[in-house]
This record gives sequence, structure tokens and C-alpha cells, in this order.
Amino acid sequence: MALRFVDSFDHYSAAQWLRRYSSGSGIVIEAGGRRGTNGVRVNHLCSFGKVLDAQATWIVGFAYNFGGAMFTGPATLWAWQDAGTPQCDLRLNTNLTLSVTRNGTVLGTSVAILSAGNSYIEFKATIGNAGSYEVRVNGVNILSGAGVDTQNTANAAADRFVVDGFGITAAGGQCYDDLYVCDGTGSSNNNFLGDVRIDAKFPTGAGNSTQFTPSAGSNFQCVDDNPPNDDIDHVESANVGDKDTYAFGTLVSHTPLSIFGVQVNMHAKKDDAGARSIASVVRSGGSDTDGAAQPLGTTYANLRQMVEQDPNTAAPWTKVNLNASEFGPKVAA
Repeated sequence: MALRFVDSFDHYSAAQWLRRYSSGSGIVIEAGGRRGTNGVRVNHLCSFGKVLDAQATWIVGFAYNFGGAMFTGPATLWAWQDAGTPQCDLRLNTNLTLSVTRNGTVLGTSVAILSAGNSYIEFKATIGNAGSYEVRVNGVNILSGAGVDTQNTANAAADRFVVDGFGITAAGGQCYDDLYVCDGTGSSNNNFLGDVRIDAKFPTGAGNSTQFTPSAGSNFQCVDDNPPNDDIDHVESANVGDKDTYAFGTLVSHTPLSIFGVQVNMHAKKDDAGARSIASVVRSGGSDTDGAAQPLGTTYANLRQMVEQDPNTAAPWTKVNLNASEFGPKVAA
């Protein structure tokens, strides 16, 4: 797998932030994203991060709008870290150029400056004493280096990312949207994806399987809330093998050139003692494919399954196949 994580910021509330991320403070989700959608605003009180796993190469892309942000110093747009210690990061300078640093030691600075309004920024880093980095803005390489020391710890890897509002004043703010994270493994989605959009879709109807018990009404109507309303309405089952699949809203406003993957999001918990687990189900071409079993805790968590290819064709998703597919949960154990 190379596509590891995506976020549109359109399907949960700020109060539910820690279900998706490992850390977060001062989080504000607001309609500041592209196309009138939500984004996350980052100012001097805000930071967030996510623990992944140790990889030598990471790639991130995000829509970025510094809006009316006011700077007291370079703002760290993105940092790759090893167990909480920075390896290398991408910074926006007060003159709106971009720099890559090794925990503050500048490795390179762009000539190009960032324009006001939304830009799509991509940052690839390979961690090592002879590592490399590349920064693209709207698909154009504006900064790169090879054979440079991007390693600040004893390990030639990073296992998490962190974003913070250091350098942004109280009056300022930055907005992030359409976020993707890839690692350098595998044979696809292991490099820059370009300017992408992340669309959040919600259940709109019953699918082929309706085996969970709804708290009231139809099964799909219990899981179509935005943001999730937890115990107010839900579906549940204690029977291993039970599954629900749902029809989803279709992509109608645009036809993507490529669909790099589908991230199935399940907000779930167990309600009794004992080990229980859940898996995602993808129904495509008349067949069901289960994702990996994921353990459940006693509080709600956002459990995700990345599906990079259509399981019915073993090829990249198409708009037609995606619109015809169903997704849902299964009691794995």
C-alpha cells in the first residue's frame, strides 16, 4: 500500500478530531476549504499530528490558503518526525517563499513565492544522511535537493507528521483542505499524485446486505449523519459475520481523470467486555470483499480502510464502478 490517508474535513466535527488524528489542539473546522467545502484552520493556538509507521519516504499533498495570516516568523506547514523529534519540515517564510529544513537547519529555499488564495502544495521527503526532498506548488517543482542530510535522529525514517501554527499571529490563520498522505512503497500511489480533491460521500440507500439492527428506521438512515451522532442513532450486531452494505451518493458534478483510492470510514465501538473487531465491506460487481479486521474499543473511533483498486477488477477505480459500488461494516469477530 502506498496511499495511506486522506481527509476532506467534511464528515466529522472538531469535537471528533482525535478519532482520526493522534493529537490536536485549537482545532477549527470551517467552510474555508475549496469549492465551498470545509477545511481546518490553523493559527497560533492550533496544532495537530498523526502517528503512522516508520517509512523512509513520505509524500503529502494539501490545498493551502494562508488567507489573512500574519506572520511573526516562518510558519511550519508540515513536519515529518521520528518518535516526536523533527526530521525535516516545510516552512512558509515571512516573504512567502518556502524552505525545507532539517529541524531548523535550512536545506533550501524557493525563489518562487506563494500566491494569495488556494494553492496545492506537495512535499516529498526521503529521510537519510544522503536523503532528498522536493516541493511542488500547483504541480510545478519549485524546490528540490538530493544527496542532502534530511536525517535529524539516529533513524533514517519518519513515523508521523505534525502541523502547528508556530509563526502565525492571533489575527491570522491558514486553511488546509484535500489532504493526502502516501508512502514510498509499492508500485502505485508512491509518488506525487498532483492536485487532488477529496470528496466525502454518505449512505443514501440500502445495499445488498441489511443484517445489523437499526436503533430506529432504516439501517442506512442510522449511519448517514454528518457529523456522526454516535448513540443517537446507529446500527449494531453481536453476530460474527453479520454485515451491512449501503448505496452512496454518486459523483455527479465532475469526472475525475484518476481515482487513486477510496477510504472507507467507520465510526464504531463495542458495548461490552471481550475482544471484538470490525471490518469494512466493499461490494463491487456483485461480489463482497472484506477489509482487514480492526479491534474495537469502548469509545467511538474512526476506523479506516484504504481501497486503492476496485476489488472486482483489480484495476484503478472508475467513476462508473465507484458509483455502482456499496460499502459498509461487518462483524469480524
